[in-house]
Amino acid sequence: MFAKQLVNLLKHELTLEMKQKHFISSIVLYIVSTIFVCSLSFTSISETSIWNALFWIIILFSLTNAISKSFLNENSDKQLFLYTLINPRVLIVGKILYNLVLSILLVVLSFVVFTIFIQSDGLTDMNYWLFFLAVILGSTSLSSTLTMVSAIASKTNNNIGILSILAFPILIPSILLSIEFSNLAINGGTTEMAGQFIVFLSLINLLIIILSFLLFPYLWRE
Repeated sequence: MFAKQLVNLLKHELTLEMKQKHFISSIVLYIVSTIFVCSLSFTSISETSIWNALFWIIILFSLTNAISKSFLNENSDKQLFLYTLINPRVLIVGKILYNLVLSILLVVLSFVVFTIFIQSDGLTDMNYWLFFLAVILGSTSLSSTLTMVSAIASKTNNNIGILSILAFPILIPSILLSIEFSNLAINGGTTEMAGQFIVFLSLINLLIIILSFLLFPYLWRE
C-alpha cells in the first residue's frame, strides 16, 4: 500500500508539473540569465575556489526557488484532501523524492551552462566523478531540508519569511561540506581523500530524511 500510494503521488506531482510548465520555464530562465549576467563580469575565473563558490551560490538560490513551492502553494482545502487520501509519511517521502529528481536535473543544467559561459584554468585536473558525487549529495541535502522546511512554513502566516529564516541556519553545514567536497574534486582529489565528506554528507542526508519521515505526521495533523 505504501509503495502504491508513493507511485500515485509521484505521478500526481509530475502531472501537476506538466500543467504548470511556466514554473519550470521560469526556473530555467533564472538559471541561464543569472549565469549569463555573471559571465558579463567573469568570462574566466583563475581561482577554482571562486569558481566553485559562485557555482554553489547559483545552485542554492535556484533550488530554493524551485523547492519552496512544495507546500507553500497548496491551500488548506487541498491539504485536507491529501490528509484524508494518503498516509502523511507517503506524502513527505514522495515530495522529497520528486524534489530530489528535480534538483539533480536543475543542477546538471546549471553545471553545463556554467561551464560554457564561465571558464576556469584550474578545471583541467577536475575529478568529474567525484565532483558530481559531491553535487548529488549536496543537492540531496538541500532538497530534503527545503522540502521539510517548506512543510513547516506552510503552517504559518508568513510563509516565505519563515522559510528563509528556518532554512538558512539548517543548510549551513551541508553547504560548507558540499563546497569543500566539490573544491577537493576540482583540484583532482581522490575518493580516499574525500571519504570524510562522503560519510558526513550521507549521514546528514539520512538524518534529515529519517526525521522528516518520523516527525511529519505530527506536523501534518495541525
